[in-house]
Amino acid sequence: MKKITHLLSFCLVYIFYFPFKILPYKTCLSYGVFLTKLIFPLAKKHRKIAAENIKFAFPEKSEEEIQILVKKHFRHLGHLLAHTLWAPRMTKEWLNKYLVLDEESLRIEEETKKQGVGVVLISGHLGTWEVLVQFLGIRMKGGGIYKKIRNPFVDWLLRKMRSKNGIVLVPVEESTQVIKMLKQGYWVGFGSDQNAGSAGIFVPFMNRQASTFVGPALMAYLTGAKMLYYSVLSGEDGKVIVRVKDLGFVDKKKFPTKDEVLRYYTELWTHTLEGEVKLFPEQYFWVHRRWRTQPKVDV
Repeated sequence: MKKITHLLSFCLVYIFYFPFKILPYKTCLSYGVFLTKLIFPLAKKHRKIAAENIKFAFPEKSEEEIQILVKKHFRHLGHLLAHTLWAPRMTKEWLNKYLVLDEESLRIEEETKKQGVGVVLISGHLGTWEVLVQFLGIRMKGGGIYKKIRNPFVDWLLRKMRSKNGIVLVPVEESTQVIKMLKQGYWVGFGSDQNAGSAGIFVPFMNRQASTFVGPALMAYLTGAKMLYYSVLSGEDGKVIVRVKDLGFVDKKKFPTKDEVLRYYTELWTHTLEGEVKLFPEQYFWVHRRWRTQPKVDV
């Protein structure tokens, strides 16, 4: 019975996905926005979550400004949806036409490639991050971490989509494989901006403490890989804007303990993400429960 339920769910997902397999790129963007416009009146719960998160993050904003930002955010979700489902069709020709990197980002990339080191590539729930998965496979010796989905049919489809352009996907449980890849010079992507629950450490993010995974900092600590932070943003006329920040190598000598090292570099990339969110607030994923886990308060 469970297998039949999974299969039926997969069929629904595939029907929803199919238009993005055949429609032209810009039509997909318009279609994604159209779908989120349809969903917006019905998504009361998620609109409320987004408004509450924005209110904490930007306490200076009025209620009217918050609601305007929520609407802009849902429009961006249409682009995110379209990019996520269209991205497996990405080609080098598409990258040459639509990908935008400023001179500083290009310099950081080229310098890092010349160094020939492994890269812990850190990103968050900002912009259109699934595009990053695809161009990482095309432009670098790329790898990515993924968490298996309970429905095996949907899990198969997503893995097939994400690995379309050559990225090597590693289950989140197989950390030893990630270590090997980084030592072999892979650029391994970490989508680390998720609520880590009891497994994380608390660091400040957008005016609240956020339970945060130390995985990226730990991998850089263990392998000597370089840390780069990437923002991949939706731009005008279908463009995708890439912004790269060089976070450097872990300096173990600077701190007396391993825990202090991990805290410092986890706070560093989180602070970098926060700066990007403040620049592009409508493109942060406000509908997820990033701050669900909070520190216990002693009474």
